[in-house]
Amino acid sequence: MPLDPHDSTPQELPAALEPVLHDVRLQLDPDPVEAMPALRRRLAALLLEGAQAHDFARRLAFIEAGLRLTLHHRPDDSVLVLVQMLSDRQYGYCATHALLAASSCLLVAPLLPIEEPQRGALLRAALTMNIALAELQDLLATQAQQTTAHQREKITAHPNDSVAMLRALGVSDADWLRWVQDHHEAPDGSGYPSQKTELDLGQQLLRLSDLFVARISPRSTRRGMWPQVVVGNLYLEAEASASPLGACFVKQFGMYPPGTLVRLKTGETALVVRRGAKVNTPLTLAITGPDGMLLSIPVKRDTQLPLYAIKAPVAPEELRIRLDLARLLKRV
Repeated sequence: MPLDPHDSTPQELPAALEPVLHDVRLQLDPDPVEAMPALRRRLAALLLEGAQAHDFARRLAFIEAGLRLTLHHRPDDSVLVLVQMLSDRQYGYCATHALLAASSCLLVAPLLPIEEPQRGALLRAALTMNIALAELQDLLATQAQQTTAHQREKITAHPNDSVAMLRALGVSDADWLRWVQDHHEAPDGSGYPSQKTELDLGQQLLRLSDLFVARISPRSTRRGMWPQVVVGNLYLEAEASASPLGACFVKQFGMYPPGTLVRLKTGETALVVRRGAKVNTPLTLAITGPDGMLLSIPVKRDTQLPLYAIKAPVAPEELRIRLDLARLLKRV
């Protein structure tokens, strides 16, 4: 079942994170609206420093602990903030992508036979899988022209390059390195760099999470794909290879993950704020009326009710106002 967004039971963190917990609690605001941008800044700095990153292990442990705690206490709000950040150009793409992919892994892993310490290795793989591509990944998100031959070479090489960079930074965890190496491999052998077909659940979950984030993310050259289309396609792809991952992913995220925008049967535009009892009936907040005018007070709309059923998705580009997420979440 989806994690209870009202569950505030302290999460048991791996012992390796204990040394940074005091700093995390002292320096990181527990509100996801503040915590996620703060974690993004830290992760972006770490990834862009690459092989020159100082104090790599401790800085990454701070980010891991902060993400685990924030996501555990307020999972829906955390996903909402990250999904919204993907379409906000003030945030660089690489680190936001990594945080949402890591969050996806953390949310889905409890439904699979993936336990600690593998969960931690999977989370760190998600955060660092593109360390050798960080600068280019940020550039490509805003680049209007097609990728050049040199850029395509760097893309193809980045799994191997990222592993080499992580080894140079002191990483020796075999699972972590293997999942970074293989995160673009596909069950049908069409992936890269080695066209592998024998892939474990950890690799499959990381690949699925990576694809989910990449596909819903807008670019200068295209809009992001509709989240319900992305989730549905990932489900079908997993089913085709007899993997349980697609069903687990749909169960945890639903067809309309928090942070996505929808148009209701009433004509209102609404923000998805909570996963629902069913995968296609989330709780939303109406933010504009049928006339497209901003509502002075956002109103809860439960899409389980026929009157407020979801009629269509809405692209972030269609909403020409900046949402005050802190104010909105106080209405939930």
